[in-house]
Amino acid sequence: MIINYFDVKAKLIGLFDGELDDEWGFLNESDKSINKIGYATSLTPEIIDEAAGYGVDFIITHHDAWDFVYGMKEKCKELLNKHNIIHTFVHLPLDDADFGTGSSLANALNLQNCQKAIPEGIYLCSVIGETQTPIAFEHFSKQLTNILQESIRAYQNNNNPVHKVCITTGGGNSTKDIKSAVDYKCDTYVTGEYNLYSQQYAEFAGINLLVGSHTNTEILGVHQMVKLLVADTDIDMIRLHEENY
Repeated sequence: MIINYFDVKAKLIGLFDGELDDEWGFLNESDKSINKIGYATSLTPEIIDEAAGYGVDFIITHHDAWDFVYGMKEKCKELLNKHNIIHTFVHLPLDDADFGTGSSLANALNLQNCQKAIPEGIYLCSVIGETQTPIAFEHFSKQLTNILQESIRAYQNNNNPVHKVCITTGGGNSTKDIKSAVDYKCDTYVTGEYNLYSQQYAEFAGINLLVGSHTNTEILGVHQMVKLLVADTDIDMIRLHEENY
């Protein structure tokens, strides 16, 4: 079955509630058939070159190429045009979605009674849930390590078993966000970045801090989005390799 890009775009938009805003982006659009979708957390020149090697028609990412990584966005636009590849990014709407970044990681961790929390504008970008039974910090850390398939930073800042967990994937290193988790009575905070201040505040507040990479804490949500998009089609989905920054 031949599926036109604009039909795929309409289906993608239909996966989400609300209107398009500047947290979405559509680049190098054309009236072409889509046979292969490549996906990753972030758009980089390396991702585009890899996608071209696989014959990908359409790249979907969580992040656009960042403006403050100077010159990279312009290079990405040049390569997309060179290889005739369409690109879409879905940022905060994917963080907020029921199948999105935080929700997918919470599901992989088997958290129960999940609720979305911690607003970023109109979006709720964190998920709070509970383990089925309280479990040892070491066990929970190992479980997260296995899911993310990478080494993580694990700071145990209280002596209680892990039970109520706040997940803010990607750049959840704000002390304000961690304080929100403390206010929700969470004992553990999971994110994809940290800095001196987040580490100090988590220790001071007595909330466990678990830090994976920005990339791997968010890729499960990107995978789930693309899986929903290609359902009931003949489109192939290919995960593109990226460093776990």
